[in-house]
Amino acid sequence: MSNATAPTAPGTAGDSLVGSVLGPFLFLTLLGAVLAAVMYVQKKRRSERLRHRLLPMYSYDPAEEPPESEQELLVEAEEAQVVSGWGGPSPPRPPHRDWRA
Repeated sequence: MSNATAPTAPGTAGDSLVGSVLGPFLFLTLLGAVLAAVMYVQKKRRSERLRHRLLPMYSYDPAEEPPESEQELLVEAEEAQVVSGWGGPSPPRPPHRDWRA
């Protein structure tokens, strides 16, 4: 047996540092991407369930007669008179006279 140690390559110490930093970084990045995809799918499913649950409430059939209370509100809105306010036409002004004459 020999007491000589095997020579090490000069680049192995740097490779272990890159592996110890790059490995966890890639793992965390991949984990974050998977987590984001799972959250996106859950949100999409939840919104689809809500849409299917609310769809019957908002269905509208134009052939269906509106209830009397809604019909009364529509008639009252048509009969309402428009009153001119701040945005109405202004009263006529007297003609402008020249003061220098």
